[in-house]
Amino acid sequence: MDWTIWLIGGVVVAAAGLFAYWQLIIAEGAYLGAPLVALLYDWTAERYDSIKEFNRDDEDFCLGLPLEVRLSGAPASTIIDVAAGTGRVAQVMLRRPNFAGRVIGVDRSFKMLAVAQREAACFGNRAAFIQADAMALPFAGGSAPVVTCLEALEFLPNPERGLAELARVLAPADEKSGAMGWLLTTRRIGWEAKLMPGKTWSRAQMEQLLQNLLFTQIQIQVWQDIYDLVWAKKQRRRS
Repeated sequence: MDWTIWLIGGVVVAAAGLFAYWQLIIAEGAYLGAPLVALLYDWTAERYDSIKEFNRDDEDFCLGLPLEVRLSGAPASTIIDVAAGTGRVAQVMLRRPNFAGRVIGVDRSFKMLAVAQREAACFGNRAAFIQADAMALPFAGGSAPVVTCLEALEFLPNPERGLAELARVLAPADEKSGAMGWLLTTRRIGWEAKLMPGKTWSRAQMEQLLQNLLFTQIQIQVWQDIYDLVWAKKQRRRS
C-alpha cells in the first residue's frame, strides 16, 4: 500500500513539474496573465541577453541590415519597437551607418526597460523607452512609419488583438510623403509552437490575419529554429 501512495505522489509531483515548466518556461506565463509575464521578465532582466545568447554580428546581419535596406527611402524614420525588452532593436538599428532615425521602445517590464535605457545611453535622445501595455499602445492611429515586435506576440493575452494594435498605430505606406508602413514581427514555429494553443498561427493563418489588416507585400522567412521573421507593408484603406 505504501508503494502505491509513493507512486501516486511521484506521478503528481512529476505532472506538477511538467505543468510548471510548460507554463513558466515555454509559455513564459502567457496563460497566467500579463502581470505575471512582466514579473518573470523583471526577474530575469539583468541576465536576459546572456540567457538568449544574442550575437552582435548575427543581430546586425539578420535584423539591422534588412531593416536598414527597407528604410533606405526614409532613413530618418522613427521605429516603434513593441515588447522592446532590453532594447534589442534600438541597439542594432542605431549602430547602422545609414539609419538616421530614432527608436522608441515599449515594454511592460520596468526592469527590462531599465536595462534597455542603460545599454542605449550612448545613443542619446535617439533612443527612448516607455513603460506601457502592448495591448493598448500610447500612440495615435497611423502615427508610426515603422513598427517592430519580436518574439512577443505569443506571450500577449490575445495575440490577434495585439497584432491588430500594431496595425492600428502603423502608418500606411505613402510614396508621396515617404511614409514607410513597414511591420516587422515574428511567428513562433517548431515543436514549442504546438505547446501554445491559441497563441500561435500557421503560416497561412498569419498571412490571412495580415491581409485582413490591410497588409500586402507579406514576406515570411525562417529566422531561428523557433521563429520566422515576418515583413509586411500596410496599405491605405480604399475609400
